Parts: sequence; structure tokens; C-alpha cells
Amino acid sequence: MNCCVGSTSLFSSAFFLIPRHFTLMKLTLTLIFPRYWMGVAWGAILLLLATALLEIFQIDSQLADYLYRSQGGGWIFRREWITAVLVHKGGKYLSLALLACLSLLWAFSYRLDVLKNLRIHCRYLVVTALSSCTLVSLLKATTHISCPWDFARYGGDLEYISLAQQLWLGTGDGCFPAGHASAGYAWMGLYFVGLFYRSVWRWLGFGIPLLSGVVFGVSQQLRGAHFLSHDLWSLGVCWIIAFILYQQLLQPYIPTSQQGVARRERG
Repeated sequence: MNCCVGSTSLFSSAFFLIPRHFTLMKLTLTLIFPRYWMGVAWGAILLLLATALLEIFQIDSQLADYLYRSQGGGWIFRREWITAVLVHKGGKYLSLALLACLSLLWAFSYRLDVLKNLRIHCRYLVVTALSSCTLVSLLKATTHISCPWDFARYGGDLEYISLAQQLWLGTGDGCFPAGHASAGYAWMGLYFVGLFYRSVWRWLGFGIPLLSGVVFGVSQQLRGAHFLSHDLWSLGVCWIIAFILYQQLLQPYIPTSQQGVARRERG
């Protein structure tokens, strides 16, 4: 027993001898064991549970069946101007324009004092949007999951199989998660900018990206480009990315006193 106690004490002493200025080690430990990992874990668990419910109750196929039948056994919205041009291309260009404007504001904030206070927020929004869209694109390229219009059930050539089966086989196309919906959901960082200021406007910052992503997603479902689960994962990925980067890029700039108030309000 004394040996065990002595070993424990020795280990504890050795641990606290690590220099506090050893930045690389501290950064590595922070990345591996972040203080906010529980929030990320719960977000991932909820996303997986929601996906499981969609699979168990076959909501993906039932919704796609309804949309396909309601269009007369075809995807008539696939080439309609309102879905193919206004929402699909227009939504993408609108998101890119917002990204370009914020990038310029971020760049000019280093030259113009009047923009200095916007620097960390512009940086956060730009990095969050780019990271969200990049991760969604990487998942699309690696998950090998097909679109509804690829299946014979909806006018394509492939035999229909569920999302879980497609993940297992990995022989499909690159349609998961929904790329176009991420052009809206990628701006979930607007909510966290509002949270930084503890402003009620944060709910507007939550609602606008959510509504945009839903509109973009529904438009693509009407075209036969995505199932509901594809949009759900796009939302989940973008939210988790926005949360993680908020912890890294914005929260450190919140005054300590304000952090304490915010924690008491959340508690």
C-alpha cells in the first residue's frame, strides 16, 4: 500500500513539474482533451440518434416516395428555374458573397482602426464557414452515398438500399451530407457571435442560417438530389464546427467576469 501511495505521489509531483510555459504540450493536451468535449459528444450522440430514428422508421424513403409521386413519378423540379437556378445557384452565390465581404472586412481590420473591433468576429465567421463547407465536402467525397435520383425507385439505375447499407458497402455516389444545405447552415456561427455579446439577437443569428439551410435542403429534396438524412447531417456537422471554433476563437476574448455571469445564466 505504501508503495502504491508513493508511486501516486511521485507521478503527481512529476506531472506538476511540467513547465507552464511549455506551450506545445499544453496545446496538444487541449486539443486531445478539450474542456468542452462533453458538448461535442452530446451533439454527436443526438445526431446519431436522430439518424437512427430516420432509419428505423424509414423516413428517408417515405418522404422521397411522397415527393416523387407528388411530381407525377418524376423530378419535375430538377430543372425548374426556381429550384435549379434561384435557390440552388443563387443561394450558393449569396453565401459566397457573404464570405467574400467578411473576408474583406477581416483583412481591412488590420489597416483601419474603425474595423479593429470586428476582427475576431469576422475571422471566426470566415473560418467557421470555410471549415464547415470543407468538412461537408470531404464527407461527400469519402462516404460514397447516392442521391435519390440515382435509384431505380426514383427513376435511376441503382437498386435502392438504406443509408446504413450504403455506408457499409461504400459503392455509391458523393451525395452525403447535403452540400448545398451547408451553404446556409455554415453560418451558424452568427448565433455564437450573438452569444459572445450575450445578446437576444443571437436567436436571429440562429434562425437565419437555419431557415436558409432548410430552404436550400428542401429545394434539393424536391429535385431528387438528397434525402432528409443528408440535410440533417449537414446541419449537425455545421453546428458542431461552429461550437468548437467558438470555444477556440471567440470565448477566450470574453472577459472573465462576463464568463462567470454567462455560466450562472446557463446554470
